[in-house]
Amino acid sequence: MRNLRYLGLFLVVCFLTLAMPPQAKAQLLFMPNALIGKPAPDFTLKNLEGKDLNMTKYRDGKSAIVFFWATWCPHCRTALKGLHQKKDEFEKKGIKLVLVDLGESVEEVREHLLKAKMELNIFMDMDTALSESYGIIGVPTFYLVDKDGIVKYVEHALPKNYEGILSE
Repeated sequence: MRNLRYLGLFLVVCFLTLAMPPQAKAQLLFMPNALIGKPAPDFTLKNLEGKDLNMTKYRDGKSAIVFFWATWCPHCRTALKGLHQKKDEFEKKGIKLVLVDLGESVEEVREHLLKAKMELNIFMDMDTALSESYGIIGVPTFYLVDKDGIVKYVEHALPKNYEGILSE
């Protein structure tokens, strides 16, 4: 009977894995993300002021750090604070910050930024529809996108050698 339960559990996991987008499947199976080396999926989302922002137009031909995050995530809050502290440095290096909040309201994000004394332009993915095309299975998640719009790196932390990765 125990073996039958394990077999059933195994089949459920296999079925769920098959149904996942390839990007998420790769992360779950500890394989390189399927988007690496491919164009980053373009998107248009509203910002905190309700204006439409298009990722490609926002990047304006520059490399980008695309950061998926949420206010309830302690690691995200730490990473966001670090990105905020370095935002001028990134700008001088020609790197755009594309900060995508997943699944939260404008009020929650605005309140968090106010308390943390941060001024940032945030893309609001309130219904988390974008997370599927990027294969997000957890936050924080960083995507490094080069100036040609190609995904070079996907991980849950920003690497120290991000400049080298973006210039490869």
